[in-house]
Amino acid sequence: MKKLPIGIQSFEKIRKTGYVYVDKTREMHNLVTGGEYYFLSRPRRFGKSLLVSTLRCLFEGKKDLFNGLWIENRWEWKKHPIIVIDFNGIMIDTPENFHTSLENTLSDIGAEYGIKLRKQL
Repeated sequence: MKKLPIGIQSFEKIRKTGYVYVDKTREMHNLVTGGEYYFLSRPRRFGKSLLVSTLRCLFEGKKDLFNGLWIENRWEWKKHPIIVIDFNGIMIDTPENFHTSLENTLSDIGAEYGIKLRKQL
């Protein structure tokens, strides 16, 4: 019997280690192909991180992780640049700290792609 992925937020880990995964790739495909902008708001512990992790694997073109899922033969499996901003690591105690922390995070992400960001006044 497969184990339940309690507390596991990594799609890749769930798929590679044989945990139960409820296939939501049809809905993700509709989300990605059916609109322009979305604000995804869900309660705590309701799968936001797993959703983002799954979308990340999808856009990174990791087809092997999607074997047997709805989207397997309905997606163009090529790698896209991915930017994920985890606001858990950004300081929010003051507006100044938030601004500086967000700016540093964006600079770090830019550096990963060889992009030097300019500061806006």
